[in-house]
Amino acid sequence: MSTDFQRVVNSVGDLPPMPAVAVKLIELLQDPNASAGRLARTIAHDPALSARVLKIANSSFYSMKRQVRTLESAIVVMGEKTLRSLVLAASLKGMNKSFGLLEKMLWEDSIGCAIGARIIAQHMEEVDTEEAFVAGLFRHLGKVVLNYSHPQEFQSLMQAVYNGEGSLLDLEGIYFPYSHALVGAAVLNKWNFSDGLVQSALHHADLDIDAEEEPAILHLAAVVNVAGCLCQRLGIGQREPAPHLDVAESKGALILEFSSRYLEEIEKEIGRTFSENREYFLG
Repeated sequence: MSTDFQRVVNSVGDLPPMPAVAVKLIELLQDPNASAGRLARTIAHDPALSARVLKIANSSFYSMKRQVRTLESAIVVMGEKTLRSLVLAASLKGMNKSFGLLEKMLWEDSIGCAIGARIIAQHMEEVDTEEAFVAGLFRHLGKVVLNYSHPQEFQSLMQAVYNGEGSLLDLEGIYFPYSHALVGAAVLNKWNFSDGLVQSALHHADLDIDAEEEPAILHLAAVVNVAGCLCQRLGIGQREPAPHLDVAESKGALILEFSSRYLEEIEKEIGRTFSENREYFLG
């Protein structure tokens, strides 16, 4: 871990736990000899997580032609990358000490952006759909971490934003030494996620990524940026929708050269898909 990321993690203190089963699964997925049965047995050690994974697998979001009844069949039918997405999505709710209104909004924001990023990536060759899903899922991990480690300060920050005292980016420096983007990136780095996911979390808003040196990471972060903006318009994870937000002028849309008409179609698809599958992910 870089010195800067280590300093950020140390400043946060109490980190939300990555479920042990998720950690073990990610390790196993790096083993080319790991069988579907072995992966299934690992997930089965956490019955609640297993139930959520199967529930999400059978949602319309994954469009299975037949019901998936066992973890092993889910792995065979859906593939290992999708399995990782499922386990991480199913684990997200557990990264909270409590689950009140603020946590529910953070969860909806994360799942909505994950769904949106995956839908956008399905229309592109440059971005892997499951990598986009996970990048969207963890785009605001820093918010989850700060709410977990310093709930009073984070809730005061969010209340100030809701009261119109300034934007999140303007105000978070008053309450915390590091931005939520930097905190999220540092934690993903500590958890040994790929550099693409780390950089996407770090630059999901500013997209300050070299287009010549890291084109794949820039495209990934741009997809997440657009998905996040569309969720804002729809009011997913927000107190209310932002219908006047011009997503076509967002940094991600300009980089990806998305037209207003295309974005309107994607927005409808994201809204419909989130509405249909919300309860499957909430579990």
